[in-house]
Amino acid sequence: MDGIRLSRLPISVAQAAIAVGLSPVAVQASLAPEMPMASMRHGEASGEREIDLREISSAAKVWMRTPLLIQTSHTHLFSQTLIAGLLGLIFLFSSMREGLKAAIIALPFVGTLLDIGGMWLTRFLSPALSFLVIAGGMLFALGYVLIAALSMHDLWLRKETA
Repeated sequence: MDGIRLSRLPISVAQAAIAVGLSPVAVQASLAPEMPMASMRHGEASGEREIDLREISSAAKVWMRTPLLIQTSHTHLFSQTLIAGLLGLIFLFSSMREGLKAAIIALPFVGTLLDIGGMWLTRFLSPALSFLVIAGGMLFALGYVLIAALSMHDLWLRKETA
């Protein structure tokens, strides 16, 4: 596609970094109760304009209004728990100890609750709780990686003992 390759894109082009951010300060700014206003000149119908991909800076962020927060919460709660549940179902058949399996399967669910709950708490309770969004994202990512990697290890590399 016109010479654009994923390997050539800077880290700042990643969706999370562009939309909300990857630091507690960036998350706080995105979930702030007050919306930053775009500057518009007299006679303009909109503050929006077309931009080139090169114009996106590391400071480009999205402010999440409450309706968008509600929409994001619903779609992520349903989709992430469905994916985690299906991955967990596959992982239940791995040959690990039951307690360890239960702990690993819980990671994406706990991470999702921390992530979505952290967004609401940051928005309506205290900006200082923005670290929950990052911690939650890291937890469910860790859970997905562990479940996928350990399941594939069990499927492809584990030797059956008689």
